[in-house]
Amino acid sequence: MLPIDTDVFPEKKGVYVVGGAIRDLLCGRTPVDYDLAVKTAPDKFARLLAANTGGKAIKFGKHGHAIHRVVLGDCHFDITPLNGKTIENDLLRRDFTINALALEVSSGRLIDLTGGSQDIAAKTVRMVKRDVFRRDPVRLVRAFRMAAAFDFSIDKDTEATIARDSGLIRNSAGERIRDELFKILNSTDSHAQLASMAGTGLLFGIIPELMKLKSCMSDEKQPGNLFEQTLAAYNHLENLLYSPRPEQPESMGRLLQELSTGGEAVLLKWSVLLQNIGLPSARPTTAGGSGLLNGHAARGAAMSRDICRRLRFSRRQSDTIEFIIRHHLEPFALFKARQEDAPADRAFIRFYMTCGDRTPAILLHALAGAKSRKAAEAFCDQRFADFVTQGVDCYYSILKPRAATPPPLNGKDLIKYFGLKPSAAFKEILAALEEEHLAGENFTREQALELVVKLLNKVTV
Repeated sequence: MLPIDTDVFPEKKGVYVVGGAIRDLLCGRTPVDYDLAVKTAPDKFARLLAANTGGKAIKFGKHGHAIHRVVLGDCHFDITPLNGKTIENDLLRRDFTINALALEVSSGRLIDLTGGSQDIAAKTVRMVKRDVFRRDPVRLVRAFRMAAAFDFSIDKDTEATIARDSGLIRNSAGERIRDELFKILNSTDSHAQLASMAGTGLLFGIIPELMKLKSCMSDEKQPGNLFEQTLAAYNHLENLLYSPRPEQPESMGRLLQELSTGGEAVLLKWSVLLQNIGLPSARPTTAGGSGLLNGHAARGAAMSRDICRRLRFSRRQSDTIEFIIRHHLEPFALFKARQEDAPADRAFIRFYMTCGDRTPAILLHALAGAKSRKAAEAFCDQRFADFVTQGVDCYYSILKPRAATPPPLNGKDLIKYFGLKPSAAFKEILAALEEEHLAGENFTREQALELVVKLLNKVTV
C-alpha cells in the first residue's frame, strides 16, 4: 500500500504509519508527508532513519510534545511516540474517523477502529468521539477544512456537535484558527464551507462582527440581509476566479493567473467576506435610511484590521485586506462618472495612482459585489462587467507599462532646478507630473517643465 520503501526504517515492529498519509492513499492521492507513531525511542528511530536515507533529522515542538522530523528532499517523516499504550488508544484519541487510520508496518495490516475507510468511501467527515472539539476547539474549523480539501460532507451528528460546541472556538489561539481558515479559503468552493460554518454559528464565533449583518437588511430594492448579500458576493467571486468564460479577454486571464499563483486570491476572498462589516454602524446618506452609507468603507477597513490582528495575520496580509475594503466602492463611482460622460479616463488614472498594483483586484472585487445585487439596476448589467474588463485591460496594456518607465521630471529635478523643498505642494506637483506621464505616451521633459512653471504660478497667485 505504501509508495515508500519501508526497508529503510531502522525497525518495523511497533512502527505505524498513521493519519493523513493513510487517508490520502485511500483517497487515491500520493502523500508527501508521513506521520510515524512508534512504541519506543522516537528520537533514536529518527536518527537511524536519517542515517539510513541520507536525510536530515530535526527536532521541534515543546518538551513532552516533541516531534522528530526526517527530511528527504520534498518528502518528510514526522516521528512521535504512541499517544497511549497501544496504537488503538492512539487512534481513538484522534479527531475524525478519516484521520484515525493506521498501517502496521511489520504486517501491512490496516487498522481501522472507527470506520474511517467506509467514511472515505462515503465522502464523509465524522468525529471519532463526541468530546473531540472540547479537547481541542480548533478541530471545529478543521472539520470544514477537511470537507473543503476532499470535497466531503460533514456527518449530521458531527455538524450538530459543532453547533453545540461552536462557542469554544473563542478559547483557541488566533494563529491556529487563521491557519485552518486560510486552508479553507484556498479551496475552489470555500463558499459552501463558509455557509455551513455560518449555519452552525461557528463563523460568527470566530468573526462576531459578521453577526450584525444578519439583522441588517439591504434596502427596499434588495431582498435579504447584508450577510446573505455578502455570501452571494463571495460566491460570485469564486465563480469569477475559478470558472472563467471561454471568450474571456487575455488581460482578465492574466489577472486570474496572477491572483492564484501569487496567493492573493485568498486575500481578495477575505476582503469580500469582510467588506460590509462597517455598514451596521455607518450613517445613512438620506433621511429615509436608504442608499449608500457614509464612511462604511473606511469603517469596515478599520474593523478588518482589528480582525486580522486578532487572528494574527501578517502585516502584508492585513494591509492588503484593509486597503481593498477601503477602496472597494470607488469602481462604482468611476463607472457612474463614465455613464454621465465625465472625464473618467483621468479619473481612472488617479484611481490607479492611488491603488497601484491592487487596481485590478479591486475591480474584480467590485464586479463580484455588483453580481450579488438582486435589484435591476445599472451595476447588475453587462455594462459594468465590460467596464471592469476594460479597466483591467487598461491596467495591463497601458498604465502598468507606462508606470515602469521613468517620468521626464522627478523629485530631485524639482529640488535642483526649482529650489523646491518637500511639502504638500511638492507632492501635488509630483502627482500632477505622474498623471500627465500616465495619460500621455509622449509627455516630454519640456512639457513637464512648462507644467511645473504653470503650477508654481498658480501657487504664487
